[in-house]
Amino acid sequence: MIKLVGSLCVLLAGGSVWWLQRQERRRRRQVLAELAAALERMETSIRLNRTPLLPLFRQAARGRCHEVSQLFERSAAALAAGRSPEIVWCQTVSCLPVSETDKRALSELVNALQGDETSACKGILLARKELQNSLSQLEKQRPDEEKRAAALCFSAAALLVILLI
Repeated sequence: MIKLVGSLCVLLAGGSVWWLQRQERRRRRQVLAELAAALERMETSIRLNRTPLLPLFRQAARGRCHEVSQLFERSAAALAAGRSPEIVWCQTVSCLPVSETDKRALSELVNALQGDETSACKGILLARKELQNSLSQLEKQRPDEEKRAAALCFSAAALLVILLI
């Protein structure tokens, strides 16, 4: 009876690891999609309305997931306090669950945003394209990653169950 309970616990642990990994990959895709959407909206707002940086950050923060909203809110707070948003932006970008190339593209974006309309729009476009490319790659790899993760987690759990019995 104890071996059966132990086996069940090991299988549940393997399932939990698989589920957590799946949620993390989903969260990463969501952050990339929301960052790309926020940047697209920022670019449109700059081109059409010539919106200044502070209201632009506040607009971009509205209705986004926690990580993306936090990036824009912290940058807006730094601007409102009269400081350059560069340091806050880079610190917040480093905490995002995205790849290093995406972090680098976002870190370079803050310098372009402080320039004129043309440089800001070009910087946003470059960063958005980088994020969209990363998102499309993640979507292409998604079925294979999910199969591999499920196979690994449940195979390891099954091996432990066999060893336990």
